[in-house]
Amino acid sequence: AATFALRPRPSAAGGAAPPLPTPCSVEQALRYHADVRAPAPKGLLLMLADACSDGASSARLRHLASPAGKEEYAAHISRDGRGVAELLDDFPSCSPPWSSLLELCPKLTPRYYTISSSPASDPHRAHLTVKVLREPRRGAEARTKEGVCSTQLEGLPAGAPAYVFVRPSFFTLPADPAAPIVMVGPGTGIAPFRAFLRELSTAAVPRPGHVRLYFGCRRPEEDYLYEGELAEHLRSGALSSLRVAFSRAKAQKVYVQHLVAADGAELWGMLQRDAHFYICGGTAMGRDVVGALQRAVAAHGQMSDAAAEGYVKELQAKGRLMQELWS
Repeated sequence: AATFALRPRPSAAGGAAPPLPTPCSVEQALRYHADVRAPAPKGLLLMLADACSDGASSARLRHLASPAGKEEYAAHISRDGRGVAELLDDFPSCSPPWSSLLELCPKLTPRYYTISSSPASDPHRAHLTVKVLREPRRGAEARTKEGVCSTQLEGLPAGAPAYVFVRPSFFTLPADPAAPIVMVGPGTGIAPFRAFLRELSTAAVPRPGHVRLYFGCRRPEEDYLYEGELAEHLRSGALSSLRVAFSRAKAQKVYVQHLVAADGAELWGMLQRDAHFYICGGTAMGRDVVGALQRAVAAHGQMSDAAAEGYVKELQAKGRLMQELWS
């Protein structure tokens, strides 16, 4: 396999770590460090234009990178998700220098997934709950958006290695076993709460505090994740109550934030008993759930909107309202 090595510039600050392993194979650099499917930045387009032997191809790339081509860049590159790999296929006369290509190509950023298991129940394995992203692009439905990491995981055969790392989570169970636990995790947002429940299920003595989960999905027969496990946790007592919102099962859409709003009085009572509130999932959902909780605090705590907002912020400051959200 072709390899290369990185040498620091004489003027470079001493001790700086190289951005890639060195020596490094070309395959390793492209597979694990360069995001060849990310929308190509304009500097990369200009470099590709310089590397084209065909004049029309060079002019087209320069136009996309120019102020005059701003709208075409937004549609053809940003909206359609065209990266350097596709552009090299589209412009076969382009033969860019390897060093320039590697320097200007977007860097592959890590994809974070919450571990959905507990070492208490699974001491030798870590489980992930991953949605394989493969869907029409917004505004360009004829093109498919594919998740870089989720599709790679999907394609790995059993027993194949994967490059991963673990970072600490700030989601932890309350120290006081009597404190109620409220978890809101629709879709793959259930991941940390599955971990919580698997840990609670191993306890010699059931937790005295109420444990409630709000889960949401489209239809019960389509994407009700861990349905059997949740039913078993209810039977064992590890889970005290389960509230499920099916957004497409009926004519009127129901989401987890609607259930939180409906349970406002009960949740206010739990907060008075030092409840800890956890939210995991999409950013918009998290915002709506916090809004529903804040309105419940105002209504059932007999507070003004400003006082309820301050109460919720105090919950966050004390670590009793924690969120893990993504866009």
